[in-house]
Amino acid sequence: MNFVYGLSLLTGPFPTIALVLGTVALAFLVVRRSVKWWFFALACAAFAAVLSFAGGWAVIHLWYWWPEELPNTVLLYVGITLWAVILGCATAVDGLMRHRRLGAGTLHTSVLRSTAAVVAMALVVTVCAVQINAYFGQYPTIGSLIQSAPVLTQGVPDSAPAENSQRFMKTPVRSRWTGADAPNAQGEVRSVGIAGKFSGFHARNAVVYLPPAYFSPQRPLLPVLILVSGQPGSPESWLSATNLKYDLDLFAATHDGLAPVVVIPDPNGSDEANTMCMNSDLGQSDSYMAKDVPEWINSHLEVDSNPAHWAVGGFSYGGTCALQMVTRHPDIFRSFVAISPEREPALAVNRQVTIDKAFNGNAAAFDAILPLTLLGINKYPDVQGLFASGHSDALYSENITVLEEAARKAGIVSTRESFPGGHSWAVANAALPSALSFLEGRLGFK
Repeated sequence: MNFVYGLSLLTGPFPTIALVLGTVALAFLVVRRSVKWWFFALACAAFAAVLSFAGGWAVIHLWYWWPEELPNTVLLYVGITLWAVILGCATAVDGLMRHRRLGAGTLHTSVLRSTAAVVAMALVVTVCAVQINAYFGQYPTIGSLIQSAPVLTQGVPDSAPAENSQRFMKTPVRSRWTGADAPNAQGEVRSVGIAGKFSGFHARNAVVYLPPAYFSPQRPLLPVLILVSGQPGSPESWLSATNLKYDLDLFAATHDGLAPVVVIPDPNGSDEANTMCMNSDLGQSDSYMAKDVPEWINSHLEVDSNPAHWAVGGFSYGGTCALQMVTRHPDIFRSFVAISPEREPALAVNRQVTIDKAFNGNAAAFDAILPLTLLGINKYPDVQGLFASGHSDALYSENITVLEEAARKAGIVSTRESFPGGHSWAVANAALPSALSFLEGRLGFK
């Protein structure tokens, strides 16, 4: 079962074989000797294409499900799915009607054809789902799909952190660590509740990674990395869609058990919600991230309280949130990793919809707290950041070009990297080792 769970849904033999089987199944549904059927199939193809692209337009421009256009590749696979469903149902119904009209003598051909049509239809639908998932990279393996919600240990080890002033470390953790024995060869991932004491925000449980050194009897005060997921998504998305724990354990293995304490909070409250990581009519998400989360970390975990040793990062919505945190709260976060961030937070393609829903039509209030606005009026000489995007992600690559230029003008020392792929979790996964390498010196690991 471990072999099956480990099969990649993004690259390698499984998606290739699935694509071949899906093509064969679609051909079975389309190819007939009847000219009428060919006309019917072509008409269905046109109808499915129109329905797919019209539906894709509607969910963005009428119902505001996401703040950017759906990729044509995704809409194409949705259209093929609809086409296969129509052809499969038509074939199955035709076979059953033929059997009913002509009697038991047609049992072998009509019922078999109906059954085969249903199987072919299901296969095409499954293959299209695999291809759409390959585009977004949400589930990289069969195991991540089947076990998409990992079972995590609840809570963190009891500790009695000292006052923040006593945990403000001016020296890097590397110089304070003697390599004392740690009972764990790997880090541990926990699920914790972080209440909105200051903000009143109701968040889902956060995820916390504690490196091996944290379990040492002489544990050092470790740096902190706060990560934010994309939207839709959850804190667990970083575990199911990337190799986060593996990469952190590998980092710890090459640093004598040292790695950052990683906290993945939930600034949205649900998969469907989008607070834009702001204080607005949609919720006090900024206060949650900048007050509640740091307060919980400092009161429940033995970590370094020096902002120079704190970083924030994320993918897509999370990358946007990371940039918002560092521009609004440089007293808390001094380093950031923004993977495929938006140019500005958004609820819809139509900017006015965002302003109306979140700020009751007050454009000035919205503009005042945007990263680009703050980068234009403030200087951030103590901040460093990494921008990353996918090679084929034209929109978000353009975003980081604009954002990085603004960041440099604001005094931020930044770097930029690009990885194979589009607007996909696969890009976030590929960027993780580079992100940890970028943060290595900044957070005090060398």
